Amino acid sequence: MRTYRHLLGLLVVFVVSSHAGLARGQGYGSDLQNVMAPASGGMAGVSTALPQDVPSAVFGNPATLAQFEGTQFTMGGGWVEGYPTVVHTPDGIIGTPFSATSRTEGAAATEIGVTQDLRSLGVAGTLGLGLAGISGGGAEYRGEAPGTLLNNESGEYLVLGINLGAGYQLTDRLSVGATMTLGTGFEQLGFVGPLTSSAMVNAYALRGSVGVDYKLTDCTTLGFYYQSKMSFTFEDAVSVLGSPTYRNINITQPTTFGWGVANRSLMNGDLLIAADVYYKLWEDAALWQDIMVNEWAVAVGAQLTRDNMKYRLGYSYNSNPINHSVGSSLDGIGTIAAAVQLYQASSAPFVNQNRITGGIGRQDFLFPGLDVDLFGGGLLPASDSFGSHNTASLAMYYVGLGLTWRYDACKPASDGQ
Repeated sequence: MRTYRHLLGLLVVFVVSSHAGLARGQGYGSDLQNVMAPASGGMAGVSTALPQDVPSAVFGNPATLAQFEGTQFTMGGGWVEGYPTVVHTPDGIIGTPFSATSRTEGAAATEIGVTQDLRSLGVAGTLGLGLAGISGGGAEYRGEAPGTLLNNESGEYLVLGINLGAGYQLTDRLSVGATMTLGTGFEQLGFVGPLTSSAMVNAYALRGSVGVDYKLTDCTTLGFYYQSKMSFTFEDAVSVLGSPTYRNINITQPTTFGWGVANRSLMNGDLLIAADVYYKLWEDAALWQDIMVNEWAVAVGAQLTRDNMKYRLGYSYNSNPINHSVGSSLDGIGTIAAAVQLYQASSAPFVNQNRITGGIGRQDFLFPGLDVDLFGGGLLPASDSFGSHNTASLAMYYVGLGLTWRYDACKPASDGQ
């Protein structure tokens, strides 16, 4: 029994430490989904039909790139604070009861994007290029639960995406677009023990997105996009039980479908109301398929324009992606359901279903052609049970800002340009 528990402990330590970073920095599950973009961040990430900042078009529906004229450059980012807490009661398998809260510091999220209008060349479209954090975070339990499996665990996970794409105006009302994402993933396995060896490992993966945008009326715009999954293989990432052979770790960011609608018919066009719907295929994503189910999300955002000022509010709700009927496998490692449930609670407690955001922006800040946007938001505190002996809660808050330089953009930013 002692040998069995030792093996179980190493398996849990391996998987938890290798993926612990995912508990912080989430948008929906581990995807940020434009919630940290300078303008969209104040509207709960809403941006599929009529994005209000450059990064939201570059990393969202690529067809909306055609809305941006002239040359526009945005540099922004945000700060995220999130601390999961896991409570374990005796079950006769995992062992000592404990309650532990991650000590990981907050993290920065980058949002950079540039668009270049091609109409001066006789092409009715716009190119877009951007760099942003797609997924990432961290959790650390070292010293927080002495004598337990969590005591020596610490991990970080980060995915940066470089996007290149274009949107093309087919007609006055219809545009299409496509982007390609080069993702760079970094994973630090923080646990060090006599029978476990790990190190910082990086990997690369590609993702494609295609979208359409249609102006239904002068005041209503519809959008849709498809985003393929992004599959990382972290080669030779860890050795378990003193084996001289290192094994790979696989993590896949999921396939995503997005629908959106935006309307500007109220208050003489000064009030923009928009909504997005997302569907994420976690059950077809490496690692996540062992602990999560497919997820629906809906986000609603509003923006009121008064002279040069913009005031934003947003709210989102998502279905609970936690799989409450897990099996006995984690990324191909055979174990038992109790170990999988502990992993869910400590490292992937994506239990939050409600988000509230707000933001403010000013056009022509300091001098003409420079805009500033600030935003803040958070996931309302929530908790859930993972089996009969684990509960977890997570509170998460974030703030951010962005500066946008606009050159030869003949339409106001309230039109998404």
